[in-house]
Amino acid sequence: MTKRNAISLLVAAGLTASCSTVADKTVESEPKRVLNAQEMEERATAIQAMQEMSAHLRSLQKFSVHADVSFDEVLDNGQKVLLNKAVEIKVERPSKLWAKVATEYSQREFYFDGNNFTIYTPDLGYFASFSAPATLGDVVKKAKNDYDIEVPIADLFLWGTKEDASGDVEEAIIVGIDRVNGVSCNHFAFREKEIDWQICIQRDGVPLPLKLVITEKGDVTQPQHISVLTWNTAPDLSDQNYTFTAKKGDQKIAFRKVKTDK
Repeated sequence: MTKRNAISLLVAAGLTASCSTVADKTVESEPKRVLNAQEMEERATAIQAMQEMSAHLRSLQKFSVHADVSFDEVLDNGQKVLLNKAVEIKVERPSKLWAKVATEYSQREFYFDGNNFTIYTPDLGYFASFSAPATLGDVVKKAKNDYDIEVPIADLFLWGTKEDASGDVEEAIIVGIDRVNGVSCNHFAFREKEIDWQICIQRDGVPLPLKLVITEKGDVTQPQHISVLTWNTAPDLSDQNYTFTAKKGDQKIAFRKVKTDK
């Protein structure tokens, strides 16, 4: 399918927008070159699609999501090897989160109950906690800014908020129509100063993100991080525990705070 045909299909689906729909902070970071009409149309469509997807995510009061994640590990000789991990996330807004990240060699669990944020490594028996702010977005920011901790697929909790970094977008284009796990998606690509990223958003029904690809441009090898998402927007979470309880023999350790330049 040509890009022109893809744009036509998106127009028919009502996903295109005039340039006035682009958020002001995004317009301010426009490339200085003059965009032609098609580029302006694509940019506006991509930004609008992200805004609509973000608004839908913010409307979900609870959800669970499974992510099959592939990521490049760069060896000392410069070769990239592709590794895999599985991520499980359960959320009840505004202040409950449980997540698990598992590989063949290790497992980490994340707990947030509205008061404390805890990371636990069951295979080692270590856990660490900090007193947390009241909302998921604020917890994500505190974990990153104070302790350099990445909450799994943190963008899910930042898209559609003032912290979503949409103002860093320099370019946004329509890649076309794609398919993720058999589901038809609109595929968009975005460029920022330090990363390129792509997203596939479900076409039919609600606009859920089904695939996210991040490319790190600061590394000469440009490693990628690919997440394929499977959603449940009406889960039964009645038995889910968001408060960490240490087991016999578990040992508490301290998070190391990020050093800041004075």
